[in-house]
Amino acid sequence: MSSSLLGNNRVSEAEVISVPDVPFTRTFHPVPHRDVIQAVREGIQAVGLNIVKAEYVLAAEGNKMFGVYDLSQKNSELCWSIGIRNSMNKSMSLGITAGTRVFVCENLCFSGEFLAFRRHTSGLDVDELAFLAYRSMKAMIPKLHAFQAWHTGLRKYPLSETDLKILLVEIMTNNVISPSKFHEFQGLYANVYGDSLWGFHETVTDILKDNSLMTLPKKNKVLNQTINTYISSLNSSNDRLSLGDFYEQRSLLRL
Repeated sequence: MSSSLLGNNRVSEAEVISVPDVPFTRTFHPVPHRDVIQAVREGIQAVGLNIVKAEYVLAAEGNKMFGVYDLSQKNSELCWSIGIRNSMNKSMSLGITAGTRVFVCENLCFSGEFLAFRRHTSGLDVDELAFLAYRSMKAMIPKLHAFQAWHTGLRKYPLSETDLKILLVEIMTNNVISPSKFHEFQGLYANVYGDSLWGFHETVTDILKDNSLMTLPKKNKVLNQTINTYISSLNSSNDRLSLGDFYEQRSLLRL
């Protein structure tokens, strides 16, 4: 296998499709990446959408694949995106997650939650895979609507300097971005995106653009949970959110 199929670098669809099949056993039936791609493409078309951009990464010597499809549904600011994942080494199930991409800055964000197609068990053939992909895309449409509304709705939350610091410490503590990115964050937030929760979110996703697509959904999940905990804290009290209040609400939501 060529070195281009190793690591977390972006690769072409042709390289993904060319990854060799893995023999299956009585209980483990790994689905080739090419079959997943074909099934998802058919599922997207079946719900009346088209793919306008596709990106892929491979890892584990090609046995793990993550792809991003930007879809034809869009407004003036962003388009729907979905993330798809597959493995041929038992490391994860087939999955799909909702996402958005902002046109002006190319920032990509996922909900972080994967809707699993099915585990790699015996009896999963191409026809069943195509049906599962179609059913998953039907289920994904309301999730994409909801995620877009959530993303756009962040604009209505102004962010004070104190609250900005709280949120920034939280995402750095949870390894969404590293402390070494502080000055980059400061410059983008102050000069590009503005003083709102939407601006905070876009600054972080801008910094994450250079991260591996493999790790992006997990980091987005933590980022989105942090933002939702903050919003929940604001909505539950008329008082200005304190650091203690924030962490108390965060711990309660994670129980």
